[in-house]
Amino acid sequence: MKKIAFLIYNLGSGGAERVLSSLANNFSDNYEVHIITIVNTPLFYPLNASIKMHYCRENEITKSNVLSSLSENIRLYKKIKKTLTIEHIDLLISFMTTSNVLGSLAAKSLNIPCIISERTNPSAIKLSFIWKRLVNYAYPKADIIAVQSQSVKSFYKKIIDEKKIVILPNPLSKELSALKNPEINRNNVILNVGRLVRSKNQDLLIKAFSKVNDGKWKLILVGDGPMLSEYKELVNKLDLEEKVEFVGKTKDVASYYNTSKIFAFTSKYEGFPNALIEAMYFELACVSTDCPSGPSEMINHEENGFLIPVGNQNLLETYLKKLMDNELLRISFGKKGYEKSTDFEEITVANKWKSLIEKLLNN
Repeated sequence: MKKIAFLIYNLGSGGAERVLSSLANNFSDNYEVHIITIVNTPLFYPLNASIKMHYCRENEITKSNVLSSLSENIRLYKKIKKTLTIEHIDLLISFMTTSNVLGSLAAKSLNIPCIISERTNPSAIKLSFIWKRLVNYAYPKADIIAVQSQSVKSFYKKIIDEKKIVILPNPLSKELSALKNPEINRNNVILNVGRLVRSKNQDLLIKAFSKVNDGKWKLILVGDGPMLSEYKELVNKLDLEEKVEFVGKTKDVASYYNTSKIFAFTSKYEGFPNALIEAMYFELACVSTDCPSGPSEMINHEENGFLIPVGNQNLLETYLKKLMDNELLRISFGKKGYEKSTDFEEITVANKWKSLIEKLLNN
């Protein structure tokens, strides 16, 4: 049985972590799967018992000066290379920028085929001068770079041979999709799922909700992050304490997808909007910013959801109100959104990954 290793910073909560966990579980029937994390953290998503875990360091990496940062990354590179060697890994798949740089260099030095998976929108992420140089040097050394949208592919065509760039969207987690239950009664809830960070722009949603709230609806935000206290202050200022709920990070996100009616997504940019495709799968009526990249590849405006320009509160209010007032429209968007979301079911996406892997292993 061939041995495949995944490399990622950690396996906490998050879109990339969920995708990696789903793929690792899926691949464990066909390969001996190893996961290497940069730091050792508790697992947030379930993993099959057969998957073998390794980590490079016990604690989080603290920000430091350039010299110590360089020294630490050299140590991590050696640790990754040592693990790949000891475990006789046949192919490496890495996720996220740091892992992609270190993994592609380590795999290249051992002549192991490598797939790097870009999970962010590189045109929106500002790397330091040094890391930008490292990306430009290391990424072309990988055999394949998997990206999630056409716009991200166009970005990397500047530094990587286009033949190496493959568009592979995120798979819906089989464990999550199995929890869909259309028999559960839905409540008058507008839902948002995601980290509470500036790029997700949930304050726009809170402000819009304050304008359309008629007292019969509730806004629920699932996720945590550094903007929590600021958003709570905004809710207090708008006198919405009884109508806005911050759930925090939860493993039971399916219960919120099952019981809500509307999903509102307000990001300024995305690598791939996992939560949006999950909400479409659970048949919520969706309104999303037309941010780079992803939403416009899932939502056809006014056919299976609404798209608004990034930051446009007036249109967000308009479309939220339309959905709140029109049950038939909500149901129509939900059913058509679900039809589109099936393109992203785990088995479909995983098979595309497997064909890439087999091609590299057979070469």
